[in-house]
Amino acid sequence: MIESENLVDLIDLHIPATTETPEVRCSINSGEIAMIGNLIPSDPKSFFSPILRWFQVYTTEYNPSKLTVHFYLTFVNGCSEHYLGALLKRLEELYAKGLNVEIICHYESDDTDMRDWGRDLKQIIKLPIELLEIN
Repeated sequence: MIESENLVDLIDLHIPATTETPEVRCSINSGEIAMIGNLIPSDPKSFFSPILRWFQVYTTEYNPSKLTVHFYLTFVNGCSEHYLGALLKRLEELYAKGLNVEIICHYESDDTDMRDWGRDLKQIIKLPIELLEIN
């Protein structure tokens, strides 16, 4: 269990973008997680650690009724897919227990790779996933 004094730091999480990692915004008020940019961290475990920690605290301590995840990704490497998979698997479990979960994969109209990545997610993950083309 995470000590309550640490919860204040986890209410809203913001990780600035780098050339290898997306900007990440996690908001307890809106119940949203957003990832924007490249997802090719050299150390995915370190990158995902605060995100997974925020997610764990948010879903266990705050008992949300809804969680929306926005992906505005331009590239995802295989190592990152492992950690995303862990997050999505946990979302599947919570969805099965009644949490209102929404995944939105935003992609540029000319980015067929990310469109296909979103389509693949829809086939693999048992969650409501919307593909949203950005012009």
